Amino acid sequence: MTKKISIAIAFLTGLGMIFIGVRFLVAPETAEAGYGIHFNEQGDYSFHYIKGIRDVFTGLLMCSLVLSRQIKALGLTLFIGTIIPIADMLIVLSKDYTGISQAIPHISAIIICFFCGLILLVYTEKQKVNNMGFAKIIQSADALQDSIIEYCISPNEKTPWHYHTLFSESFEILKGSLEVGQNRKVYQLQKGDRVTIQPSEQHYFHNISNDECLIRVAINPGNQNFENALVILKGLAKDGLATASGVPKKLSDLALFIYLNNSRMIGVQKMAEPFFTYLAKRAIRNGRLKELEGKYCGGIKE
Repeated sequence: MTKKISIAIAFLTGLGMIFIGVRFLVAPETAEAGYGIHFNEQGDYSFHYIKGIRDVFTGLLMCSLVLSRQIKALGLTLFIGTIIPIADMLIVLSKDYTGISQAIPHISAIIICFFCGLILLVYTEKQKVNNMGFAKIIQSADALQDSIIEYCISPNEKTPWHYHTLFSESFEILKGSLEVGQNRKVYQLQKGDRVTIQPSEQHYFHNISNDECLIRVAINPGNQNFENALVILKGLAKDGLATASGVPKKLSDLALFIYLNNSRMIGVQKMAEPFFTYLAKRAIRNGRLKELEGKYCGGIKE
């Protein structure tokens, strides 16, 4: 609840910044008085227009961060942005014709930016710690059979559009719900639903709910590297080495995951494939894959 209130306040503050900026553009003298200072501009409102467009930008940025759910970035913007109302307050109070009443709007902005920013930063940090999940190998490819894995997909965990060339994937939802894209169509899967992704079919998944989703995935033919990729990814998440959306923070670890997972990129991202392949092979030569397998892939079979 505290997080939602902070986000709502941030959004309203962003709208307020847009209003202030527009007022400096269309009614500069009125906006100047509202700011708490006055000076003889002699018909030159260049400063007002500069301030106006910056306020509009700041407001649009805050509202965009709210609408795109970039909570960490929003918190950081608010927290660091506290220096703006602090400077504004000091400027206003430095004038001999102003008093505490003219500084009240700036003091309010200081309180909003500091405390809302801090709350959102602390919240996102807690989300990282709790974003763990697990992967369990039910049937392994080392016995010359299909790979069957059960694993949790945490809230907001997702993959980009991609495809595999070596195997098909069959998803079964055991608990919760999952958004799955297949060949540019999007499905909202619930408990008991199944979907099969054939080799070279473009797909993605995204847990857009607030609850963990438990799925069973069958890989045909079985693939040991795919099994290791999922187990390593969940191990990295438990150790705080992956983002809330399930992406390894270390670039070489991300490259290894893509390589082991037989993921092929599409669209503009396709141009990055050679670079990630290079990073993955270098990480293998440097022993990083062996290190991750030793740490996370021991004793994972049921």
